[in-house]
Amino acid sequence: MIPRSHAIAIAALIALVSTAICIAAESQPPGGVSINNEFIRIRVNPGPQEAGRLAVDTTGGDPSRSSDDNKVLIYGSREPWTSFTTVLLDGKPMIFGGPTARRAGRDVAVGAVKSPPRAAGETILCTADLGDLEVTQELGFARGPTTRVKDAASIVYRITNRGQAPRAVGLRVVLDTMLGSNDGAPLRAGDKAITTATQLRGDQIPDFWQAFDSISKPEVIAQGTLRASGVAPPDRLEMLDWGTLADSPWDFPFPTGAGFTRRGEDEVDTAVALYWDPQPLQPGQTRSYATLYGVGGVSLSPAQLSLGLTAPAEVDYQHEDVRPFTVVAYLENSGGFESRGTTCALDLPKGLKLAEGQASLNLGLLKPGETRQASWKVVPTGESSGALKIAANAASENLEPNRVEREITVNAAPQIALALAAPDKLSITRENRYSPNPFEIKCTATNAGGQAARNLVLTLSLPDGLKLNDGSAATQVKERLDPGKTSEFRWSATATGMPTGDLPVIAKATAAGARLAEARRMVSVPWLTPEIRVYPASQSVPASTDGQPTLIPIAVRLAPAREFTGSRITITYDATILEPLYVSRGEAFVDAGRLLSPWSGGVTQSDRLIDIGGERSDAPALNVPEATLFTVVFMVKSPGESVISFEQTSLLGLARKPAAHRAISGKVKVE
Repeated sequence: MIPRSHAIAIAALIALVSTAICIAAESQPPGGVSINNEFIRIRVNPGPQEAGRLAVDTTGGDPSRSSDDNKVLIYGSREPWTSFTTVLLDGKPMIFGGPTARRAGRDVAVGAVKSPPRAAGETILCTADLGDLEVTQELGFARGPTTRVKDAASIVYRITNRGQAPRAVGLRVVLDTMLGSNDGAPLRAGDKAITTATQLRGDQIPDFWQAFDSISKPEVIAQGTLRASGVAPPDRLEMLDWGTLADSPWDFPFPTGAGFTRRGEDEVDTAVALYWDPQPLQPGQTRSYATLYGVGGVSLSPAQLSLGLTAPAEVDYQHEDVRPFTVVAYLENSGGFESRGTTCALDLPKGLKLAEGQASLNLGLLKPGETRQASWKVVPTGESSGALKIAANAASENLEPNRVEREITVNAAPQIALALAAPDKLSITRENRYSPNPFEIKCTATNAGGQAARNLVLTLSLPDGLKLNDGSAATQVKERLDPGKTSEFRWSATATGMPTGDLPVIAKATAAGARLAEARRMVSVPWLTPEIRVYPASQSVPASTDGQPTLIPIAVRLAPAREFTGSRITITYDATILEPLYVSRGEAFVDAGRLLSPWSGGVTQSDRLIDIGGERSDAPALNVPEATLFTVVFMVKSPGESVISFEQTSLLGLARKPAAHRAISGKVKVE
């Protein structure tokens, strides 16, 4: 029997050799399908075993430090398999990608990979069918929120229901995090250093989390981003040992407070799981899930009290939608003595303010080598924009103070400027028509702000007397207008002549985070002589239909009907071709459904209808662009051509006084 002391020594040697082999394997030349830029490399297992599983490592990492060059961020550079994704389909967990005989997902159902991993430019795509679901994994480069360079891996899953029935669909993404050769560094979220199994939900989920080994001399700083443009946070965030996640494809009794030692083994091995809870997915519907993971941006100031400061490199200020962002300071006691009465304070410039809490925080006693962190919620105020510097100040009773600064770019809100173009004045032609009519209205929208104007909605308002033509919608939408860019919106409008004068044309624009913008322009519309017209002005009809004489309705209309109170009209026609049957009053002699009086349908006399009309004696004057005075229904007697003309017309305006007008004849051709 081997003595216990020898067994312990042998076990330690085996562990050391295993670790060395693991590190050596991770440093071997890349394999599989990969894409890389000057900051990171994304690798995907080509399969068939574990097809689609991913790993991430640095190439150049943070350009300001060489210590993180060619280091591991997600385990598995040679043959990724430990980070894996589960799709929950109607309560059944299924692993995305190819089958496996290894611990992570062993004995769990998998789908069929119908499109193996392939690099397409700066993207790696892989598609698999899981039951009725088509799942596409899309990996690419994204700008890290704390760095503004493409040092983050964008991890996106698009799930489409190809079946005929709704499905309950959830997603879990497991990332086997690693910092170079360190597989057990604390995970840091907000003001907490997470060193034991922790589950966060809802508002507990931070905007981002980071991991590093030391703030005074960090080798690698990693960051997972949970809230950003195009990235919605998961419903749950779990941080625990990788072994527990590897053995459980979905839910399990969560070991709150347990260490990060790999389940069933004796090595520290941290991992992160992002859960999106099951939601109905209708037939044909597609849902996307996304997260970012890559290099973290931390401004460093080594000293006895070493300081690190992190925050988004760029934030947006938006009117009426001011959103807080997180600032985190890391404080490490790098001296050889305890730091007593330690404080950390955030210093903000004009244009930024605390959303809540105090700027100065008391961290108390820090032992040598201990790291604490402080977190603040900050909002832009709109008073300043551009490059602003924030700072964290550390002090204690017995160690030298320290200060670290970090630059944040605050983008000014979208600022929409409108320029409206339309004719200054309409003219009247010899034919008593407006010109131009219809006419064009053009509005130019320019974004003079510091960020994109999203969901730009531009609405045109026209007064009485002007109307939009068919096909010209009052409201038009543009999804995005970038800073400094211009977009044109056009409408077709017509002047009705009722009312006239200087008429205001108004355009208003709204966009997410922008103030309401407005532009106004006056269009001068002159007074147009009212016309009594035959409608239609010209028409051809058959002499008979199905052996019966044809009946023809001929309307007499007034346009514009301005201050109209009454009319008397005599019309003539060819009595050999047409015979009037009856006359019906038009809306000019009706008020709110009530027939007005006096009214006369006229008298037939040879080839004329005499004295048709009436008055609005017990109703207010009519003011509309156009109104029918009356309609005569004729019966066709024989083929030929008849002119419908006006022998006598009388038009009454206010106080029933005669009003100036014109009369335009019409024509009927019987074939």
